[in-house]
Amino acid sequence: MSTESPHILVIDDDADIGRAAQLMLDRHGMTVATALDPDAAWVRLAERPADVILLDLNFARGRTSGEEGFALLDRLIAADRHAVVIVVTGHSGIQVAVQAMRGGAADFVIKPWSNARLLATVERGVALRRAKLEAMPAPPGGEVPLLLGESAVIAAARDLIGRIAATDAALLLRGAAGTGKTLAATLAHGGSGRADRALVTLDAGAADGAMLSARLAEAAEATLIVDQIDRLAPALQPLLARESGGIRLIATSRLDRGRLRAALHEDLLYRINTIELDLPPLTARPGDAVLLARHFLAVFAARYARPLRPLTPEAERAIAADSWPDNVRGLRQAAERAVLLGQGEVHDVADFALSLPPDDLIPRAIADDLNLSRSEEALVSAALKRHGFNVSRAAAELGLTRAALYRRMARYGL
Repeated sequence: MSTESPHILVIDDDADIGRAAQLMLDRHGMTVATALDPDAAWVRLAERPADVILLDLNFARGRTSGEEGFALLDRLIAADRHAVVIVVTGHSGIQVAVQAMRGGAADFVIKPWSNARLLATVERGVALRRAKLEAMPAPPGGEVPLLLGESAVIAAARDLIGRIAATDAALLLRGAAGTGKTLAATLAHGGSGRADRALVTLDAGAADGAMLSARLAEAAEATLIVDQIDRLAPALQPLLARESGGIRLIATSRLDRGRLRAALHEDLLYRINTIELDLPPLTARPGDAVLLARHFLAVFAARYARPLRPLTPEAERAIAADSWPDNVRGLRQAAERAVLLGQGEVHDVADFALSLPPDDLIPRAIADDLNLSRSEEALVSAALKRHGFNVSRAAAELGLTRAALYRRMARYGL
């Protein structure tokens, strides 16, 4: 069992709640990080995993449904099946807290809390987390794998991984370079009953018969990732299909379905494609590029002990508009360079070596369309895209509250 001080993450849009928890738990030998919203929470978790997460269920003023909190709870557990989440709710939200526990939360506390009650609940959570991790190997490089993004396509990918991770079903991951296939494979393995066993990788393009046999032996009763499976020599494909019993196979490919079927032996294709998942390019993930840029900037600022500098609006617009041919991998590298080489108080367009796109502040469709609903939808959509789907910033520009903007987003399906 770890002897390090327990690390607690408090996710609450009320900064005073975070400070109160931090002051109390600090006195009892715990380190505490705080996050005001889900975006900040993922950055904190990338910097350091939490033994216990204290999660408020509502992030918009006046909301009591817990909708945002439930969505984040699902994502936290999908990202780490050993996560210990304690929901924080008001007296009127006990039914919501019980519902959250049915959804995977470990416990709940009521606001305003008793310090003794909060401390006892957190200490139980720490013990539970460490008991879960006793038999688990540390993640490679100490990094926590996270499939971040708020776009519908990446949310669907997270959902599928969460649903099939605990099974032994074979998984075929398709997508261009840098779209996150290896990350998705790691998450699927980490959420399975084989997570405490080896995660073995085979570079299909470099494999010969001896290497394939060695990797199969190493992955016995564990998980084998076959990277770029379409490059596996035709003579070895039937061997992989025949000798991989008892192994969970996860295969990756950059080919589309038609070309992949043409490249693989029929038996091997049947063995690997129980579940298929396409990882989308970054250009097909509206709003995610800016979200990921902020996340990577925070991660690398912490890693290199550099100040965390905000993005200028021009940089956000350039990041959102760029084609990112190397996808998330390319954006991650650009953010790392920006942290290492940036010298100003902010990260501007030049830090990412991008060009500024034309500034179409008002969608052209509005000029010729006097329909109020369609014009409002276009304005809301434009503001969201311009701010990388940062709801707080888009709402401020539109002169709306976050709750009012959320209602319009729901109305227009944005």
